[in-house]
Amino acid sequence: MTQSVELTDKETFSRLLKRAAWRIQYRIKTVKNKEIEMEESIPYGITPNFEEEVISKIFIEELLNSIPNERNRGIIRKVILEGYTEKEVASELNISQQAVNKCKRKAIEDMKKYICHLIDC
Repeated sequence: MTQSVELTDKETFSRLLKRAAWRIQYRIKTVKNKEIEMEESIPYGITPNFEEEVISKIFIEELLNSIPNERNRGIIRKVILEGYTEKEVASELNISQQAVNKCKRKAIEDMKKYICHLIDC
């Protein structure tokens, strides 16, 4: 009788553990889905050549300066260049994660317009 009780406790524990792991995995997936990701990452500081690295950093600064809103510029700097999550930036700025996402999208659109202006799209 004790073996069957132990077996059920093990099965119950196993089920609860699997459920907890699934919830953690699901939570991570939903956070990723809420945050838009850039299709191509900016090669910030990952160039083999010193000259190319300097040019990349200057161009990135120029792109950041093309964003008219200071807050959006800071959000891009934190989320994309420094690797913070939108939720972390939102709590730092005392705004919602959705507001950070909206600001990030607006800033990316501003940068796209600036690039299109440079290459005459």
